[in-house]
Amino acid sequence: MPIALLRLFSSFNVTRKNLSIAFPDITEKELLSLSKESYAETAKSFYETLYTWSRTSEKIINQTKKINNRFLFSPTRPETGLIVFAIHNRSIDFLLRWISSQRKHTSLYKTIKLKPVNNFVKKFREEGGNKMMPTGIGGVKSIIEALNNNKMTCMAADQVPADGLGKFSTFFGHECFSFSLAPALARKTNKSIIMASLSYDSSLGHIMTFNKPDNKIYNESGVDTMNREMEDEIRKCPKEYSWEYKKFRKLSQKPSDIYKD
Repeated sequence: MPIALLRLFSSFNVTRKNLSIAFPDITEKELLSLSKESYAETAKSFYETLYTWSRTSEKIINQTKKINNRFLFSPTRPETGLIVFAIHNRSIDFLLRWISSQRKHTSLYKTIKLKPVNNFVKKFREEGGNKMMPTGIGGVKSIIEALNNNKMTCMAADQVPADGLGKFSTFFGHECFSFSLAPALARKTNKSIIMASLSYDSSLGHIMTFNKPDNKIYNESGVDTMNREMEDEIRKCPKEYSWEYKKFRKLSQKPSDIYKD
């Protein structure tokens, strides 16, 4: 699709802006090329989400062709509390579907404004006995209780959180209001914490990867460690990350909206 046409889409312009922040040293030609590639991958991720919603867990398991560092995730006997934070590489629902098929979890769920869609997605994510708790203090308390009872919780950790659930940190060298719940839970409960991501190899298929973050994630500055871990994973294949999200929309000082030209 021609650049002139892509510029008509606000999501493409956000993608381009985010990539210019994350990779300030690339040329304009490289920036536009990467933006186009990323936008194409976003479309594929949307299809993957629809695919996930219409398939059984068994189908998603079969479509996951390789799992890196599975030993970090595989439940022990007896099971112990586990915190899994994920990044929006490809379809987050595909990733969560696979995780949910392996072990039940209690996690936060942000209500979708369109009620029929909300009811469908919530029911889908609770399939198999998983518990989706409302975003807020009550939901966080439920997760802490679950972790203390050696259960698992999962969360996407790379979106802009509501006030009270985040801290200002840096992401790709730029100030970013970051979701601090995962490291805060790790520090409070002293439970294991790992990062999960999804990628795709055209010669193989979907690949699930688990990584153990630096132990500094248990410190007060754990959100900084978490962001660096996510950055390292994203840099492996930048086009697969969902750059169309306004990651830097909440700042501590002006400009209040860096997405306005």
